[in-house]
Amino acid sequence: MKLPIISFLIALLPIYLQAQDLTEGLIVNDLSAHPMQEIAKPAYLNTITDPSFGTTIRRISDAGPGGVIVPMYSTIQAWNADESLMILYNQSGSYHELLDGMTYQVIRKLDDIKPADLEQIFWDFNDPDIFYYQDRQTNNFIRYYVKAQVKESLVDLESVLNCNGIYMGNDIQMMSWDSDVFAFRCNNETSYAYRLSTGELTTFNVGDAGNTAMSVAPSGNRFYHKSSVYDKSGNNVMNLNESSTEHSCIGKLANGNDAHFAIAFAQGPQGGCIGDIIAHDLTSGTCFPIISQSQGYDYPQSGTHISALAHKNTEGGWMAASMVGYDRNGQALLDQELVIAKAEKGNIKVCRIGHHRSDEEEYDYWGEPHAVISPTGTRVLFGSDWSGSEDGQSVDSYVVELPSFGTTVPTKEVLQQQQGYKVVPNPFNERALLEFDNPNNKQLFITLYSADGKVMQTSKTTSNNYPIEASQFNPGLYFFLITDFEGNHISGKFIKA
Repeated sequence: MKLPIISFLIALLPIYLQAQDLTEGLIVNDLSAHPMQEIAKPAYLNTITDPSFGTTIRRISDAGPGGVIVPMYSTIQAWNADESLMILYNQSGSYHELLDGMTYQVIRKLDDIKPADLEQIFWDFNDPDIFYYQDRQTNNFIRYYVKAQVKESLVDLESVLNCNGIYMGNDIQMMSWDSDVFAFRCNNETSYAYRLSTGELTTFNVGDAGNTAMSVAPSGNRFYHKSSVYDKSGNNVMNLNESSTEHSCIGKLANGNDAHFAIAFAQGPQGGCIGDIIAHDLTSGTCFPIISQSQGYDYPQSGTHISALAHKNTEGGWMAASMVGYDRNGQALLDQELVIAKAEKGNIKVCRIGHHRSDEEEYDYWGEPHAVISPTGTRVLFGSDWSGSEDGQSVDSYVVELPSFGTTVPTKEVLQQQQGYKVVPNPFNERALLEFDNPNNKQLFITLYSADGKVMQTSKTTSNNYPIEASQFNPGLYFFLITDFEGNHISGKFIKA
């Protein structure tokens, strides 16, 4: 049984192996017509296969008639670092919801936090148990521990600046990808960056901030504001070839350089750089198109939002985008479409992955899809009022589960099985016991493996528990897989402290 178990393991858990090439099972750089077809809205937690693109779309919220449950925004990561948790915004109730990031079950309301804005919740890029936010009442910058529901005040921003008009601006961006640097502004006068590890405050003299704070690049050493690039000392080092941009997102190119991705409806001052997605290198200042008329696409679509947050995908440069379009009926190229794309100059890859079926007519801002790519890039979250018979009735959240995501989201039957296991204690120091339901004493096959997919142990049992000895594991995150002869399976994780 060893080889079948290992083969099944590899197929089961692509997300934990940090899948690289997201084009698996998709058509690359396809310009052919794929007109949207009417299809019934899936039931809560169920899926449909997109008729035009063959991808799996799962509904993950149940807003109810007139209700709205949506992603926070395209530039704000919805999932935590290991994708085990995620956050949605319930606009109808004016609160955030914490969900299981794999099964999408609602865990609880996040009604014990009061962020300054619905978009201003930032998952830590490495620790899955932490997110940050600016507190609405105190203006303190808070580190929040999800499991313990504990808040730690990191910075008293009013004291640091002697300012009571502290904001993080419109089209807010994430922190640096080491979760160390964030940016904010004092009224509209000055923009700032703060480095948590050193307490260093950097001042950027940008004049009128235009209701927008400085955007921090992934490296924490570059900053973007209104087409200008600044270094970590606050100096303006270059101006990008941008006329004006909307709905942009900070991220990385495939070569690892910090980048600014934006839609551009007009050429830049030096010409060119017009398109649905234009990549600007924040190191060299150069730009190149990812989706543009020069590549055979139509004029840039209205309502384009970009999400360049696939920070756990080791291939780099991947992003997602949603386009509302002009006709808003899904018949033209990119109209009401979702895409993923790789920002690698000379090797651009674009895959159209589905129709989001949201025209924003009844709900305006709340009806915009605001696509968000997951840390590994294998899933794309979006909001939709679902064109067709459900059009305008409510707005729910959906996830495109790409072929590279594989079978990491359990079926409803497997989900019910997974509720019948636990690892005690977890985390553990010396010994843990994996407990599971096995009322008929069937023969089960157990595999323990590391986060990078290396098999640590394989065993057989007819019991309902399995001991895990600390001597065989270094500190870190591990996973288990339990299968039987019929192919039923249970999977989960444990931590060696």
